[in-house]
Amino acid sequence: MRNPVYRLNVGIITMEADPWELEKNFERLEKYTREAVNRRADLVIAPEAILDGYAYGADPEAEFKELVSIAQKIPDGQYMQKGSKLAKELKIYFIFGFLQISNNKLYNSVVMFDPEGEIVSIYSKVHPKNESFITPGEELKVTDTPFGKIGFLICSDRGVTDNFSTLGVQGVQIIFLPMDGAGGTENIDALRYKAMDNHCWIVVANTWSCALISPQGEIISQRYECECVTLQRIDVHSHLAEEIETQVPNESSSDNISEPRRKFLARRPDLYKPLIESPGENAYFDSKGQPTEKEIKSRKSWKNSLRKKKR
Repeated sequence: MRNPVYRLNVGIITMEADPWELEKNFERLEKYTREAVNRRADLVIAPEAILDGYAYGADPEAEFKELVSIAQKIPDGQYMQKGSKLAKELKIYFIFGFLQISNNKLYNSVVMFDPEGEIVSIYSKVHPKNESFITPGEELKVTDTPFGKIGFLICSDRGVTDNFSTLGVQGVQIIFLPMDGAGGTENIDALRYKAMDNHCWIVVANTWSCALISPQGEIISQRYECECVTLQRIDVHSHLAEEIETQVPNESSSDNISEPRRKFLARRPDLYKPLIESPGENAYFDSKGQPTEKEIKSRKSWKNSLRKKKR
């Protein structure tokens, strides 16, 4: 039987990074991480693409070769090593977004290190809308940690309810949601219902805002500033203690499943075929997760709009 850590002090970094400036961005990230730890954070989370400044989405002139030159390999990339070292030194869980390269493909990813500097989880954005040269991720998974089952989504992934449900049915207790933009009050309000539906905490770390939402859909904290560290406590015990030691909700016995999660046992998979069918010619991604012509056109249109803004 596990002895989980029921209470977690989470430091949320709000910071806007500069495109292409990896060293400068990491120095600032380290500064805010140390500030969070000085305020007794056990876990520190930073926004989407904080390492590279979202270069592939912010710079309309970005080329594949240029992006490859700043992308990080797992686990040997320069800034993966720095992140590991910092997590180990400070004895924290450390989460931040970065541009990943694997098999000559680029991914919008997030990494989580444990207090020993080991990688706990890597997640790649499954809906990289308007992100040139980015390959969609292929997995929505839940990872066991001493403080519960965790999962990740990145920015526009939040717009597809099925992503939350896929994590929810696996028993997720905390969803970490790094973002770059689109973090206004209407988006935070929408996340309240995702938290309630899946009975989990949602932690939002954005470039100019942050939020913490409880499994009951209560906004525990939300803040709108460009440069700050917010510290919040997640009390897993008070909301989820009865579930930490129990079965994943799709197992045969439901005797130990708490009421908020019991609904997952009432699902009717025989009725859900339309959910997994492709939207057809209007789809942004095909059945293999690759961008369709519609998504490619959307990316080109996004680039052109960025060029106009810079004139």
